[in-house]
Amino acid sequence: MQKSLLPLLVALSILVPAAAHAAAQFPARRIEIVIAGNPGGGIDATARAVERALIENKLVEQPLVMNNMSGGSGDVAKAYVTQKKGDPYFLYIESNRIYQNKLLGTTQIGLDEVTPLARLLTEYLVWVVLADAPFRGPKDVLDRIKADPGSVPFGVGAMPSNDYFNIVRPARAYGVDYKKLRLASFKSGGNLMIQLLGGHVPVIATSLSEAIEQVKAGKVRLLVSSAPKAMGGDLQGVPTWRDQGIAVEILHWRGLFAAPGIPREAIVFWDDRISRMVRTESWKKSMDHYGWYEAHADSAAFKRELEAERDVTGKLLRDLGYAK
Repeated sequence: MQKSLLPLLVALSILVPAAAHAAAQFPARRIEIVIAGNPGGGIDATARAVERALIENKLVEQPLVMNNMSGGSGDVAKAYVTQKKGDPYFLYIESNRIYQNKLLGTTQIGLDEVTPLARLLTEYLVWVVLADAPFRGPKDVLDRIKADPGSVPFGVGAMPSNDYFNIVRPARAYGVDYKKLRLASFKSGGNLMIQLLGGHVPVIATSLSEAIEQVKAGKVRLLVSSAPKAMGGDLQGVPTWRDQGIAVEILHWRGLFAAPGIPREAIVFWDDRISRMVRTESWKKSMDHYGWYEAHADSAAFKRELEAERDVTGKLLRDLGYAK
């Protein structure tokens, strides 16, 4: 009996260290990062900043291959990566479309079908008015639409979107009949700003990066931001919703995701590398250049917060008739 066990014990003694060695060697080959957007967009800029910081600081020794894959509001990229189930060598950069598109019925792939690895950064959303607009603060607008929900037309880039939620959520919290608001959707942040500058809409909701150039030129003002607390940089002196006594905060984040079912070793690897990456000078330079704000969350924290965010968004979309 003892002799018959000997070959098995020898085999195990070889296999266990070999498996541990293989795990320790991740990644062992090139990594493809799929960018759910076109070159030059916000998601693309995030991906390039990640690539630059990882390479410059030698945090990943294997090659990184960048693959822009637009289409379907991110659904094409998401489908491509999720088909690589269990393969940790395919990652992608996405926004809240990761769960929102399933709520909207454009895809069957949602948060439960992916592996969140890290929230990387955030922008914040702002209400913008012309420099000579009569509104001195966000409550001037809220008071008017509380009395008459259709009295102030708002411009947004898309509906539904974070910009859209940055109107509806504070309005609802303030007691406004938010289903009667006047909202006009325009194709992009640039078109949206043109509508404001041309006097076609008195208030727009957009990301800070889309507005800051005109703010610095003195043509427009920021009324409020969606940050959880007072911020510095380009948001210095801009009140938040919480400053107004309104319990709303919205992160316009970008995150790193992987296919479902990847090995635990890969998740641990990225927790370590991304936590180190966000402390590098390379990353901080990108943050300053694009006007991004620090919002790193590791895989576990990111997953928890995404689930909570999905629940809030899902309820709102159902209330508004968007959810399928």
